[in-house]
Amino acid sequence: MKFIGNLLIRLVLTALLVAWALLPYIKGAEADSVLGEIAKIGVMPAILLMAAFFIMVAFYCRTLQRCLSLIKPENRKATPGSVWYMFAIPFNFIEDFFIVINIARSIEKEQEHNERLKSLSDFGMVSGIGWSIAQVLSFIPGMLGQIAGLLGMILVIWHWLFIARINKLLSGAKTGRE
Repeated sequence: MKFIGNLLIRLVLTALLVAWALLPYIKGAEADSVLGEIAKIGVMPAILLMAAFFIMVAFYCRTLQRCLSLIKPENRKATPGSVWYMFAIPFNFIEDFFIVINIARSIEKEQEHNERLKSLSDFGMVSGIGWSIAQVLSFIPGMLGQIAGLLGMILVIWHWLFIARINKLLSGAKTGRE
């Protein structure tokens, strides 16, 4: 029953986000849409930008998957492969929240049993939720959406570096902070 409730929440929130993204088209204001913003930079630069973005997301997912793989199975709140749902467009915009929450909770649970993580006071929740919120807000047309998108990129890089540090701690490698 919990699974159905979680799935329903994800579907409803995704539907609301898709409706929000489609609103400019319904109103006949395509120039005020995300695609309108992309069209302003041109087709080829937009394609290159999106390709670079998806490559970055793939490397980020690989780092997240490694983190969950290094955490003992009994401490994981999600399977390592579940991080790849970040590519399940348009569901990813909501699923990303659940991914970062599950990773943060997994790190927190692992800390209870892993001496290497004892010094942690942060589990990546703030930067992870921060970039997820900024990603959703980037759908706002104009400067506000662009600022949210830039903030989201900064926060996702911050989160990525944090998870890479956790991976080093979990694998026993030197982090440079020890």
